[in-house]
Amino acid sequence: MSYGGVMRKRLLVFIILTFLALSGYGNADEVDTILSNAKKDGKIVMLELGSVGCIPCEQMKPVMEKLRTNLKGKLEVFFVDVRKNKDTARRFGVYAIPTQVFLDKNGKEFHRHIGFYAYDEIESVMKKAGL
Repeated sequence: MSYGGVMRKRLLVFIILTFLALSGYGNADEVDTILSNAKKDGKIVMLELGSVGCIPCEQMKPVMEKLRTNLKGKLEVFFVDVRKNKDTARRFGVYAIPTQVFLDKNGKEFHRHIGFYAYDEIESVMKKAGL
């Protein structure tokens, strides 16, 4: 890929992430709503606790989208920008980003990972969780 192509791709990623950040995606009230609805619907939740502009966090975006698509109806995948939602970061004990927190159908944490997390590795965790 040419330098111009790389720059266009980075600009597109920046625009998308900026839109998500400005739309309030991932605030504390939304986290509570997601957790409540998932519990009611019997779904597992993956919280991606990171920040816009963090390189490994940005690398997680396609992984999260693939999880949303492949486990639709079974898994809720939700991004929280911890720089904008410090209370949520404290609530989930985040000290490094990205942090992935997996909550069972009752809302109890059953798995945690820090750093980039490959789809295949998450998929094996989901299989152990019954998905």
